[in-house]
Amino acid sequence: MDLALDLLRHGYDALDVGRARHGGADTWTTRLLGRRTLVVRGRRGAELFYDETRVRRRDAVPPPLGALLFGRGAVHALDGDEHRARKGVFLEVLRPARTEPLVAQVSDELARRFAAWADDGADGRPLFDELVDVYGRAVLAWAGVPASDREAGRRARGLAEVVDGFGFAGAAYARAWVQRVRLDRWAADLVRRVRAGEVAVAEDTALHAVALGGGSGLPASIAGVELLNVLRPTVASAWPASLAVLEVARHPGALDAFAGPATSEQDERRWGAVHEARRLTPFVPALAGRLRADVEHDGVRARAGDRIVLDVPGTMLDPAWWTDPGAFAPERYHGAPPDPFAFVPQGGGDPADGHRCPGEPLTVGLVRVTLERLAEAGLAPTPGALAPAGARGFGAGVDHRRIPPRVPGGCPVARP
Repeated sequence: MDLALDLLRHGYDALDVGRARHGGADTWTTRLLGRRTLVVRGRRGAELFYDETRVRRRDAVPPPLGALLFGRGAVHALDGDEHRARKGVFLEVLRPARTEPLVAQVSDELARRFAAWADDGADGRPLFDELVDVYGRAVLAWAGVPASDREAGRRARGLAEVVDGFGFAGAAYARAWVQRVRLDRWAADLVRRVRAGEVAVAEDTALHAVALGGGSGLPASIAGVELLNVLRPTVASAWPASLAVLEVARHPGALDAFAGPATSEQDERRWGAVHEARRLTPFVPALAGRLRADVEHDGVRARAGDRIVLDVPGTMLDPAWWTDPGAFAPERYHGAPPDPFAFVPQGGGDPADGHRCPGEPLTVGLVRVTLERLAEAGLAPTPGALAPAGARGFGAGVDHRRIPPRVPGGCPVARP
């Protein structure tokens, strides 16, 4: 069975299904779009996957997915020095000192909106749609992108539609491509106007970085793609944030613990809860690369040019690394950060010299302030939205077959 068909049929459970066919093995070979593919999981599998001497990214992701989600010519498909040079732009733009004002802006706006919901007696208001709007407006302003109030909301929704369709989910895939084309044209035109001096932009912004800073040597079309690769993942944080709310809220007292000021111990536990929610509700089921050379892993051989796929959920639920992997246990991380190869919700390894997402700290910050502002407003997911205790995450009614997951009702929240 081709892995592409398994992903279409089973979504986040596809690699579990494949593993069952291979006797529960951590490593096996299959085909992805007809090409021989090595599937790996676990910390050792992630170390292989992120070893640049053995794995490359060029031509790794099938174009119908890579061009839609990341854009043509994006940093994600580069290797070696070219990748490090391009990624340096993102590392500078997305370093925590630069993104803290963005997280603070989101926090303030969520506090305002959630307080209004609570005062109005919110009954099943869709959290997901609100996060798309708040995150989208905030990142556009922070990035230095000029936009009217109406345009900002429209761009935020368009960026979310690109993400919503990347899993080939029927009409959503077609809508995603419509938005991709529109956004590419808009971003490239914006870069051209900045370079022509028609649009003023502050130096400490993402738009300046891609148009006039480290990205100044890029064609306008590719610089626009990279601008979108700052904006889109920020809007996409609405998915992990909504899923984290559903995961945290189904554990008694866990959401309430995000309310109010935090002691150092509470602060550590809040970060632990955010990490656990992201571990148990991953945004993608798999990541793809291409082997540079013949390899043997766990006794399974693969050839240069074959694809290699990292099982993301399987790595973060691997019993060889995680004690009681299905349990929600924020205390796992007390005193130590998550292991960079065992914990891979946004890639593995070191973002400074590898392919781990440089925007991960921003995502984590957005997830945390969303949980905090929701708890402080006394809002929580409606009981019917929560998965039963002991069930795999994602929330009740969330279809594991759909990539990315769509939360029924947009993660409805209300006063308990």
